[in-house]
Amino acid sequence: MLSTTHNLSEKLQKKKNIDLSQAIANVTSVLDLLSKQRVNANDNFKTLYAQVKEIAAKLDIKEEIPRVCRLQTARNNVPYSTEEEYYRRAVYVPYLDDFCNSLKERFESHKETVASLQHILPEFCTKTDFYSLEAALNFCEEDLSHKEVVQSEFMLWKEKWSQEKSENIPKTAISSLEKCDKTFFPNIYILLKLLAVQPVSVATVEGSFSSLRRLKTYLRNTTSESRLNGLALLSIHRDIKIRYEGVLDKFASVPRNLDFVL
Repeated sequence: MLSTTHNLSEKLQKKKNIDLSQAIANVTSVLDLLSKQRVNANDNFKTLYAQVKEIAAKLDIKEEIPRVCRLQTARNNVPYSTEEEYYRRAVYVPYLDDFCNSLKERFESHKETVASLQHILPEFCTKTDFYSLEAALNFCEEDLSHKEVVQSEFMLWKEKWSQEKSENIPKTAISSLEKCDKTFFPNIYILLKLLAVQPVSVATVEGSFSSLRRLKTYLRNTTSESRLNGLALLSIHRDIKIRYEGVLDKFASVPRNLDFVL
């Protein structure tokens, strides 16, 4: 199961500029594959069980089934006729169901809003109409102008990208946001910004806590907040190249009783 979601986990944790519409598309692909495995659970588990038996034979491990419980408080007594059937019904199928439900709980709650919001992307807006944005407009009604204004703006946005070549049309919310004129398309800009900032994962936040744990030790217990923030930014964003000239210019811009000799 984890090998199926390995690439998805890597992408969600490492790719910071991914938006929620891309993430949901990737999760949907994984869920479709897992659903097919669930439908063909008998055949799939038969192959897995044969591999497990080979490994168990090499390690001299016998096939055993837990004893039947009189009081079924911690687990259920699964009916079975063979050891393979027991482990399929007691382990494989419940784990597969729980695996799919966890993915759905994490991403399905955003699906309706995102499915509506993604129609604002140039890739989709040329193939759809304004009423496809109904859920998105209800979601962020307080941030937008009157519905008629948004509708006219959407038609202008649609006309703009219908005249472009397919290779020049942006595919993601972030790239679309860069091509959006904030003054001419203010409501479209707000919708794109909402789509771009919808959180996909918490990997970046968890990484900052890990860096803070390394920095805030008992030897640095009296470090001031501004210094700690600076050290944390240097540690978290170590991939950003710093121009020494820019640092010196910023340092020298503050009035100081110092003579700089370069």
